[in-house]
Amino acid sequence: MGDSMISDLLIGVPALLGSLCFLVAAVSMSRAGDALTRINILSVATGLGMMLFIIAAYIDDLTDGFRWVGLLTALVALAATVVVTTVASVTLARAAYRSDGRLDPLTAYDDLAGDD
Repeated sequence: MGDSMISDLLIGVPALLGSLCFLVAAVSMSRAGDALTRINILSVATGLGMMLFIIAAYIDDLTDGFRWVGLLTALVALAATVVVTTVASVTLARAAYRSDGRLDPLTAYDDLAGDD
């Protein structure tokens, strides 16, 4: 195995796994019963899938040699992905809940509903 093949594998595997996360999420979202479940599925796919893409991009950047700027960029991108996907998922879920959309009967409980 040459160095090129190893670097291609190190780049391709996380990229393919990230793509697989999005594919599984898309199929799962089409089968989900309500908006809250779809948002929950989407948040996992974007969080994990995007992190795998960032890792693949960083490994690709490493093929030109190590640079501190590249490492810092990757770390900032990973941290931003965590923050953005978390905030976006919570915001979308609260908006979907407050729109009084229909909940799937398989949704076991409703923590946001008050006992008023």
